[in-house]
Amino acid sequence: MGSIPELESGGYDAVEEVTVLVTGFGPFLQNKENASWSIASTLPPFLEPNAAHPSRIRLVVHPSPMKVAYNPVLEQDPQIIAQVNPDVILHIGLAAGRSYFTLERGAHRDGYDQIADVEGHKFSAERSKKVFGDCPAVLQPTFRVEDVWRRWRSELADQGIDVRPSEDAGNFLCGFIYYTSLAYFYKKDGRERPVMFLHVPVLPKEEDVAKGRKVAEALIRALVDSRRQRGVEDLIAAADMTPTSTAPTDVNFR
Repeated sequence: MGSIPELESGGYDAVEEVTVLVTGFGPFLQNKENASWSIASTLPPFLEPNAAHPSRIRLVVHPSPMKVAYNPVLEQDPQIIAQVNPDVILHIGLAAGRSYFTLERGAHRDGYDQIADVEGHKFSAERSKKVFGDCPAVLQPTFRVEDVWRRWRSELADQGIDVRPSEDAGNFLCGFIYYTSLAYFYKKDGRERPVMFLHVPVLPKEEDVAKGRKVAEALIRALVDSRRQRGVEDLIAAADMTPTSTAPTDVNFR
């Protein structure tokens, strides 16, 4: 994994190559074509550097869509991360009821016992406690999310694409894979959780998928550039260092 300013003082004078792992989901319910996989599966192998974005980004898309089921995600997601050893992870999922694209700021540990997955299973609170142990009830990435949001929005400003921030990835497989990845890093060493989740709407036409691909590429560049230039922040660690206060959960997005 590449270094970050707060963890290493060597600087970034030379162009670096950053590895970004991307996943999308497969079909579920009436969504036979999952827009998240339509986007992920058509991303290029590299995003080449330019004057505005100095890093060369290698995109490693998991070769098959993630099954919309708790047990396969729980088994496969940590294995994929360990195998790829990415600098950044972007999970993409479908929010069929939305007409816009959403950057998700965090995920919950519990609440996956309400909706059955495509295998007919739910994920009980008891099992969640056993699997995730002492992980916090809510986990957030260590990106400077407001900075990522501004970069992402700026990149797409002239294209009329509706992109928004969100506080919660939900209590189905989108939130579950997000939390699983965040917990992987939280339990590993706690220094960084370089994971983000992008919710996308239904994209029925090729031109819609092309737009979604632009959105994903812009977000990936924003994540890499922000991590490179601004480093990371850990709201959980900040809260632990100040017992009388709580970690800030609201970002002033404009």
